[in-house]
Amino acid sequence: MMKFLKENIPFAFLLLFCVGLLAVTIKMNVFRFNNFDFGKFDLGNMTQMVWNTQHGRFMYLTDYFGTNLPRWAMSHVDPILVLFVPLFALVPHPLTLVISQLVLVIFSAVLIYKIANLQFISPVGSLLLSLAYLFYPALGFLLAWTGFHGVTVAIPFFLGAFYVFEYMFKQDSFTKPFLVLFWALVIITMSGKEEASLFVLVFGLFVVFVRKVKHLGYYLIAVSIFWFVATFFVIIPAYSHYRVLGYNKFASSLGINSELANDVISPNFFLSRYSEFGNTYFEVAVNMATHPRQMARVLFGGDKLDNLRMTFEPLLYMPVLGPHLLVMALPELLINYATTAGGIGTSEIYNHRISLIIPVLFISTIYGIAFVTKKKRYLVVGLSALVLASNIYTTFKYENPIYLWLSQAISKRISLKVFAKDISIEDNLDALELGQRLRFSPLETNDRDCAQKVVQSIPNDVTVSGPDHLGAHLAKRETYAIFPALFDSAQYVITDVFAEKVARILGVNKSIIRDATARVMKDENYKLVGACSNLFVFERVGLHNKPKLLPIQEKFEYPERVTFEIFQSLTLVDYKLPSVLKRGENTPVDFVYTRRGDNSLDGYVLFLTFINNETRDAYQVANLPSFAINEPTSWTKDNYYIENVEVVIPQHMASGSYRVFIGMDNRVRTRSIYIGDVTID
Repeated sequence: MMKFLKENIPFAFLLLFCVGLLAVTIKMNVFRFNNFDFGKFDLGNMTQMVWNTQHGRFMYLTDYFGTNLPRWAMSHVDPILVLFVPLFALVPHPLTLVISQLVLVIFSAVLIYKIANLQFISPVGSLLLSLAYLFYPALGFLLAWTGFHGVTVAIPFFLGAFYVFEYMFKQDSFTKPFLVLFWALVIITMSGKEEASLFVLVFGLFVVFVRKVKHLGYYLIAVSIFWFVATFFVIIPAYSHYRVLGYNKFASSLGINSELANDVISPNFFLSRYSEFGNTYFEVAVNMATHPRQMARVLFGGDKLDNLRMTFEPLLYMPVLGPHLLVMALPELLINYATTAGGIGTSEIYNHRISLIIPVLFISTIYGIAFVTKKKRYLVVGLSALVLASNIYTTFKYENPIYLWLSQAISKRISLKVFAKDISIEDNLDALELGQRLRFSPLETNDRDCAQKVVQSIPNDVTVSGPDHLGAHLAKRETYAIFPALFDSAQYVITDVFAEKVARILGVNKSIIRDATARVMKDENYKLVGACSNLFVFERVGLHNKPKLLPIQEKFEYPERVTFEIFQSLTLVDYKLPSVLKRGENTPVDFVYTRRGDNSLDGYVLFLTFINNETRDAYQVANLPSFAINEPTSWTKDNYYIENVEVVIPQHMASGSYRVFIGMDNRVRTRSIYIGDVTID
């Protein structure tokens, strides 16, 4: 009985710890989803691929440029997602994928435990290393930040394949059922990402040269090479023309020079990350091999030494004690660290690309400890305890979001609830004079309540062009493009005055967003049907009674009625504010401004704020004409600018009396002035 307890209590404790960690991470990810922290890239894309596969379009998604194409046209091959189609059909929600990943990755600790038991014959030592895995800083970022990726859910399948092989080797019994299971796990692992076959390739070398199981090892090597060649030299290049055609159409619609984006039109979208070494696979490989100084500079330059330290330090560098196993991670480490493009962070522990490196590090640590301790139980437990202690220390040092979030929640420094929109007001709203200037919180860039209402207003079966941060919530459809892609053809266009993602990707001026928004506003087929905060929703309704006059006009003279300086010498000289605004109806509100001085107006966005006189609930919306058509920074001093703002009060806004303010904000400084009261009906 005592022997049974000694052998099983550690395992039971591990299972309980996994369940507790799963509960915490589910709570965190639900919070982040409701907070719109998961966007089209990447959870939205993953959801769209699974949804499309379920509906007969195998692994299709909408790319950066609004083209519906197979996943491999974007230079990724991760058919592991197909495994989740049945579950998604039962529970069709993006969080189904996220929670599935949490379960698979967290309970991979059980496989770490089993692998360690094969080496140690010490349940306590196995438990300590399994807990170390769960405290490993990079794992926390995978569980809390990255949403869902095929390469991450491949972790348990890789560990499972390794465990099954080692079990068969230890038993000296390679039976058919175990071999079938082994090959199933290997194939699923390779389907996790296009280069996952490299892990299997080096694993095959381990099987041949270390374990001397040559027949099986040769098959592993052959299968991995076949899949690597197929993905990189057949599948990805064969489908790249879909991406190129889509990009050319996108560039043409926006008047962008298509020659500016060489990475987009190359056979592999991501090859430009290694551009210092060449423009083809062959050039990159040859130059890496023949230029060791340049290679060393790239591998260890910038923050990459820090990233390497943050990868190995939690394990006290013990993976190097198992070099014959650590070598399985070398191809992926090379891919992640040899990038020459800036700002992509492939070597960081916060990045999902570390996923399959993590199990290799722990396998190497297990075998390294077994080697140096000669499997003496007290030494195994001692070193395993040190590794666990190091992981606990570094998980807080590197701010693992799971344990940081949990510790803050326990100490009541943060709330676990999603709060409604809050406007910080320094002044007394009950004693305001017209034109009085106040300092509110700035126009929100991620208004949760606004975003949720926009999502709820979009029908399920329509094509959408919208911002990245709505992409996960609106992914269950054939087409969801990131604005400005499909700005002139989508059934619904959602513009975000602060969106910059596509402009950053293409390396073009972010005015591309403003220009596309202006074209949607002018398009006689589009009607503004909703607006809040920084989001505006246009529906393609066809030709309708749309005003021909642009909603912002410049004049040299204008009879001034008031003189209310908003900020930075920008002055409101007249306005027409209706006494009643009806929810769901388009109501024009006119403003006339002049620029009195030479103060910089770069980056400023004009916006309206409505504050309920009873509840103090607030509603904000940007002024779209002065953002999209003629922005304040381009206004001429002493000229007058008449802006017609089309206000659409959302249905969810409570009726009652509201105080109205017009303000300006550049995300650093913000001011608003009081212009009167209205009744929302």
